[in-house]
Amino acid sequence: MLRVVGFYLFMFLLPFIVYGFYLYFSRMDPLKREGWEGSPVYWLAVGGLVLTIGSFFIIAMFTGAGPGGTYVPARFEDGVLVPGGFE
Repeated sequence: MLRVVGFYLFMFLLPFIVYGFYLYFSRMDPLKREGWEGSPVYWLAVGGLVLTIGSFFIIAMFTGAGPGGTYVPARFEDGVLVPGGFE
């Protein structure tokens, strides 16, 4: 679960990271406040939300079981937990 949350957090923060690299390579210090004043923070947040929502749809479309799949719940067999999944 932490991996999934980390992925979506990374997708949201990606525009801010790219903008930080832009500041760095344009010889401005991305760690100083002056580089971020007047920056397009609104558009960076909108871009991050678009990337996050887009990744929701992409992952939903290309992962998981196909139509008509049967879910088998997790179970114990001989004292070992067998994870659930689709067949």
